[in-house]
Amino acid sequence: MAEEKRRYHFIDQFRGWAVLFMVETHVVNAFLHYGLRASLAYRALDFFNGLIAPSFLFIAGFSFGLVAERKWDDFLKPGRAFAKQLLRCLQILMVGYLLHMPRFSLHRLQHSLKWGQKHIFWGVDVLHAIAVSLLLMLLFIPLWRRRERYFAFLAASGLAVSLLTPLLRSLPVEAYLPWALSGYLKRLPFSQFPLFPWMGYAFLGAAVCRLWQEAKRNDREERFFRLLFYAGLSLVAAFLVIALQPLVPVAMGAFNPAKPLFFFLKLGLVAMLLSLLWRIERRHGERPVLVTRIGQESLPAYAFHIVVIFGGFFGPHGHSLAFLIKMTRSWAWVLAASAALILVTGALSLAWHWLKKSRPAAAKRVFWAGAAALALYMIFRY
Repeated sequence: MAEEKRRYHFIDQFRGWAVLFMVETHVVNAFLHYGLRASLAYRALDFFNGLIAPSFLFIAGFSFGLVAERKWDDFLKPGRAFAKQLLRCLQILMVGYLLHMPRFSLHRLQHSLKWGQKHIFWGVDVLHAIAVSLLLMLLFIPLWRRRERYFAFLAASGLAVSLLTPLLRSLPVEAYLPWALSGYLKRLPFSQFPLFPWMGYAFLGAAVCRLWQEAKRNDREERFFRLLFYAGLSLVAAFLVIALQPLVPVAMGAFNPAKPLFFFLKLGLVAMLLSLLWRIERRHGERPVLVTRIGQESLPAYAFHIVVIFGGFFGPHGHSLAFLIKMTRSWAWVLAASAALILVTGALSLAWHWLKKSRPAAAKRVFWAGAAALALYMIFRY
């Protein structure tokens, strides 16, 4: 298979597993009873679930790094390839904002939205962080022009983003910027994924991809992923040394990556996971196919489960399931609900992937019909 057309299944698998566990994360966060959240089981699961967002950002950057390597000359100047990638970034951003629309109603949005005031629509979620990170990486290409300088800049910027995050969190940026923009710089109500620190994972993902491509060209791919695993392990070991030393106590809290120490801990674990999935692909190819297909259709899969849990379609007042059920359910209930929603999301991903590959014209008609139906729904709903 030509290199420029080859799919790397470990990337799809990485993205697919991230989507599946994000489904579980959102189900648990939305529905698990308050009283069950002090247990050791919940704390362990919460730590594991805290790796999902860094994984999403990292693999988005890693994937973009691969695209940039393949289409570098096309991205150096405005053209069809540049415009297509730009539209892809804007599409992700648009989906992010759509998922924050109250009740999917333009009427309600129009009468409640103010540029400078707090509103759920201005919230910065993981899709916003991915879209803006990718957009910046695309625009940096014609600025830097040379691959070596570009990827070195991304690596340095990714590190700087993490180190600058505590400073930005301490500044009252919301007092000087409109709410529509301030959520991109620091964590605020409705904005859980500001660019600082989350953009750092995407930038570093692209830089790691560059190192991988260099290793491939020199027939050192296996050695690269072995070193990547050990580099991740070293970050984890460094965290343990710092966290367990008796001189300066480290507050663990929620392992928030806004603190550089926890940022690099999660970066190390993500790097180890990527290395392991590369080795699994060497043995099993694209299996399990369900996970691979979800990874290949990650945007619709992500949007679908968000709409099911948080979309304002249910109840007499258009409340979401998360609002109606609240945090009232047992472990057995949330695990069963997670499994059910994962299976439905997987089935839809398989069906959509099959339709795109076997009936591309029909897939386009379905897409545009769905987009038109959603637009009409939002226009006429009050």
